[in-house]
Amino acid sequence: MAKLLAKSRCPVFSIESDVHGSRSLIALAERVGATYDHVNGRNLLHEVALHTDIGGFFATATEVRRRADLIIIVGDIAAAHHDLILSLASTAADLSSSSRRRWLQIKGKAPAAAGEPLRRLKAIEVGSSDFPIDAVLGSLRAMLAGRKTSAPLANIDAFLSEMASARFPVFVFSHLNDPASLAMLQGMLGDINRARRATALFLPFDDDAWGMVLASTWMTGFPPRTSFSTGSPVHDPWLCDIERMIVDKEADLHMWVSERDEARPPKRSRVPTVALVRSERPAAGALVTVRIGKAGLDHDGVVYSSRIGTLRSVAATAPSALPSIYAIVGQLEHALQGEGLPS
Repeated sequence: MAKLLAKSRCPVFSIESDVHGSRSLIALAERVGATYDHVNGRNLLHEVALHTDIGGFFATATEVRRRADLIIIVGDIAAAHHDLILSLASTAADLSSSSRRRWLQIKGKAPAAAGEPLRRLKAIEVGSSDFPIDAVLGSLRAMLAGRKTSAPLANIDAFLSEMASARFPVFVFSHLNDPASLAMLQGMLGDINRARRATALFLPFDDDAWGMVLASTWMTGFPPRTSFSTGSPVHDPWLCDIERMIVDKEADLHMWVSERDEARPPKRSRVPTVALVRSERPAAGALVTVRIGKAGLDHDGVVYSSRIGTLRSVAATAPSALPSIYAIVGQLEHALQGEGLPS
């Protein structure tokens, strides 16, 4: 592995690990001049753009639990966060003058797949199946500002009434896939905050992926899709798109890393691949396969938690001899010294 990295002129890293593993791989990318992204980088694009390009009002789940008297679910909520939503429904806002928490759900053309857990909320559904979610949000924003709209939305009177009486409304969103929806939601919050408080609870589609985003940001100043090819970190969502780099034959080595049991690297990669995976079997098409442990199972680790809005430690539930990504990268760093790469 060290020889392949030392000879590579344009290596790329696809990363899916806990915070310790992500940090070590980003440091390795800096040393060898690699470009890195999350394994599911395409899913992260809009979530990252919300913070880098749009900005807005955000709260933690703890603040929402204690203060929100009205919670508005926007679109679909990832199944991984259903337990968190239900925990909000089972508690009262002890810092609010209201003794009862009310629920609304904004829906658009793509039906929100709430599933059985979220149906228990009995939230009032607002919106229309005839319009995309960004158009629904735009209409609601206009109505809150006292403007007329021609869009026929269901339960609009209930929405306006609940918003008028709420002391601290919170919009919860998880998987808005287009920048227009994200911008419209934050624009609505900006309008509301001119007169009173309101905020949003952002729930990433994948907490582990968001942990990697945070690690990347504090190490380089940039989110994933960052390159060290010039020696300094350069972030460019198009230029550093690893899938594009492989298709366009810009990359000459692909290091693919994932701690998920079912994850596998692309079978027909156009460049030599080094795979760090959970599987006991060699990854199809990879020159080198290394079996790794998983944070929180085989070894201790650090992950992002939406429930607390920050990082938390996870203890190994079934400690094993499988190496952590952090340990493997440490061995690689040592081996690279023998290949003539400076430390």
